[in-house]
Amino acid sequence: MSLEPLGPSGGHSDPRNGIDPDWTDKNWGGSVVDGPVDVMKQVREHKRRGADLIKIMPSGGVLSIGDDPKAQLMTNEEIKAAIDTAHSLGMKVAAHAHGKQAIDNAVKLGVDSIEHGTYADAESYKLMIEHGTYLVPTLLVADQVNETARLHPEQLNPSSAKKALEVTPLMKGMFAGAYKAGVKIAFGTDTSDGVNAHEFALMVGAGMSAEDAILTATHNAADLLGVSADAGSIQPGRYADLVAVKGDPLKDITLMERVDWVMKGGVVYKRAGVSVPQPAVPATTGGSSDDF
Repeated sequence: MSLEPLGPSGGHSDPRNGIDPDWTDKNWGGSVVDGPVDVMKQVREHKRRGADLIKIMPSGGVLSIGDDPKAQLMTNEEIKAAIDTAHSLGMKVAAHAHGKQAIDNAVKLGVDSIEHGTYADAESYKLMIEHGTYLVPTLLVADQVNETARLHPEQLNPSSAKKALEVTPLMKGMFAGAYKAGVKIAFGTDTSDGVNAHEFALMVGAGMSAEDAILTATHNAADLLGVSADAGSIQPGRYADLVAVKGDPLKDITLMERVDWVMKGGVVYKRAGVSVPQPAVPATTGGSSDDF
């Protein structure tokens, strides 16, 4: 679990972008970092608050107001401070990065994954393979945002709509190039509950095999998260978090969007497409804050 993504003032994660400076919110402080010392402090604070993953925003973004997706907005020193501090605390680091400079520098500095990766090129792929960095391509959010920008631009800030039309069409080609080059790819959508499984069809449509697409959400995701000893494959002693569909998803990957059966921790939660009622959780008694 990550908390607020960390980025610089005016960057993709600054919630104050486009807002009257007289408006403020006490919860806005945790995402804006300026300088390596500030970065280290916030990473440690996120760890204290329960995070086991740090997300950083070294490049501009699409839906944020006014910043440039191609630009590297965190300095190398800030990126390195985030990665080194997080790794020292046993946390992985994911980097939102569209621009090539931010992608390449974050990879060289040891980031665990690149989210989006729009302007990555052959040199970027080579670096990612060399450093073992995962790509999380998020084709679904690109597809959704592009559709909104084309059909309902009034729903977006004009700056965001313009960027969406420029950036999102490039992501499918980037993904195809990374896959062909042999970059490690993990599943991620950056979008809403209930539609995430459509990412499988988008990856297959961009040239990935159905088998490899399924592996992005199982073996590869577990490896990226550092839980592959307990999850990501069907073996004795694993968590027994399983899903099943009617048919062969290697022949029709869209079956992954219609899950028929769900088991979590060895308990069946869905059968024949219908949720299975679970026993009520008994109330606890006599507990105290010293229990742990």
